[in-house]
Amino acid sequence: MQGQTVLITGASYGIGEATALLLAQAGAELLLVARTAEKLMEICEQIVHMGGRAWAYPADLYQTEQVGALAKTLLADHPRIDVVISNAGKSIRRQVTDALERDDLGRLIQLNLLSPALLLSAILPRMAAQGGGQIVNVSSISARLSTAPNWAAYQASKAGFDVWLRSVANEMRPKNIRVSSVYLPLVRTRMIEPSRFYQNMPALSPLEAAEAIAYALVTGVERVAPWWLWWGELISMLTPRAFNRFLSIWENRHG
Repeated sequence: MQGQTVLITGASYGIGEATALLLAQAGAELLLVARTAEKLMEICEQIVHMGGRAWAYPADLYQTEQVGALAKTLLADHPRIDVVISNAGKSIRRQVTDALERDDLGRLIQLNLLSPALLLSAILPRMAAQGGGQIVNVSSISARLSTAPNWAAYQASKAGFDVWLRSVANEMRPKNIRVSSVYLPLVRTRMIEPSRFYQNMPALSPLEAAEAIAYALVTGVERVAPWWLWWGELISMLTPRAFNRFLSIWENRHG
């Protein structure tokens, strides 16, 4: 990663912050995007203090209209963008009957699907012109498993971007642009704090999640996931009724 320019969205906390600090230690130059400007500046200062280089680009990716201006600024400021780590995201656990007034679906589609797709669409031509690059999608096991109650908006948005990006990967392969998807299990970040039943469940630390992302960067593999995800996908495909019944019982018990 020495000398490579790496763009990370959702870089102010949790997985994004841990990934930025980890890659800075490896010599990458970081372009950090998130809503919280002050926190981004703190991380940039920390990276500079470590002897690295980092730039902060505050932007609210809930607002898709900001993506175009963000992309133009990034491309104007940096002649190369070697890696994009699409990490910004949000999960909401709520029954669909309670979600309409809060516009859960609209907000998650904007943040988890539309904004990252628009940002990548703007950067991919530069990557192709420079001779190649790499995209890492920080996704969730939820994008691959059977649909779970209370997670309709989240799973729709994550699975939608997952399918979009895997299609784009087939287009970009001849242009020497690699695409990797990292399907993470539960990670102990601010995102899971509102759900009390997650507190005692096994979870990765943000650093462990960052190491999974780094593995995708170093190896270039198309998929990074827990070993058991293949089995979960297979079981949910072969026995959908039983698997969905299990998920319903689990969610209702911990609702």
